[in-house]
Amino acid sequence: MSGNETAILQQLAILVVCHGLAVGQISSYYFLLQRPMPWVKAQEFCQKYYVDLAVLTTEEQYFTVLNATPATKVSFWLGLKRQSVSSDWQWVNGEQLGYEHWYRRNYEGCCASLEAMLEKDKNLLARYCKEPHMVVCQGPHSPQLVTVDSVGAEHVNLSWNISAFMQTTPHSYNVTICDSRCETGLYSCTNGSAAMSISISNLTSGTKYFLQISAFVVRPDSVTGGNIILQSNPTTVEVKTVDHGIIFAVLMVIKLMLLAPPLCILYHILKKAGSFEESNHYISPVLLSTEDTVVDLVSQKTPGIG
Repeated sequence: MSGNETAILQQLAILVVCHGLAVGQISSYYFLLQRPMPWVKAQEFCQKYYVDLAVLTTEEQYFTVLNATPATKVSFWLGLKRQSVSSDWQWVNGEQLGYEHWYRRNYEGCCASLEAMLEKDKNLLARYCKEPHMVVCQGPHSPQLVTVDSVGAEHVNLSWNISAFMQTTPHSYNVTICDSRCETGLYSCTNGSAAMSISISNLTSGTKYFLQISAFVVRPDSVTGGNIILQSNPTTVEVKTVDHGIIFAVLMVIKLMLLAPPLCILYHILKKAGSFEESNHYISPVLLSTEDTVVDLVSQKTPGIG
């Protein structure tokens, strides 16, 4: 494919923002490319200039892209394929097709297209993979559900799962953290990783922060000769660092809990020692009193003897 053809394709790309309607669902970018090519060439192009062919795993995503297609008699390749006519349909990220919106069953074609010319909601059609059709590419996924693993007075640890769609694509994350001002950090992802963990430090204790996490990929731009950045919609997380006073109080409680057993033992030892001394002081006056009585009796008896 020549540089001019690539430039034309990129200029004809239509950006469609697909907002997830279900709780926790990620948002994605879809690009409708207005130039026909075979399915294999379409995937190569999407992987080079975007991330891959479009993956529409939910009906919400399916209808969003369907409603964005122009009302013309065209077909768009999707990232939906089967290995043989007897195999199940799979998206390029390995997920199974989870809904039925086939226009009609075609038991010979192994690549699926989205038919924009059909008026009803059954717009999927199995076609021969060598047929030339227009293309729906997809940009990077937002990070999936972000978990706050731990929060300290000056740091926060976060983690999230990486979708199968993004695991085979080298990408990075922009993490913007804001209180009264905002700072952005860059975190690279190891290719093939299924999860991502980061630690953000140098924070202020007892402060509420808003974090925005976006995935992005760097792709070549044949128009300018440089690179372009494709970035997903951000996932937002709110955290509050622990107050130093609370930490001090907790440490004191822990310290007291650790000191309690030895202090208890020492108390019982001193208590026993004190009881022993009291017993000695009680017996001693009785003995002394008996001795004094004997002495007195001897003193009284002496004159009579003389």
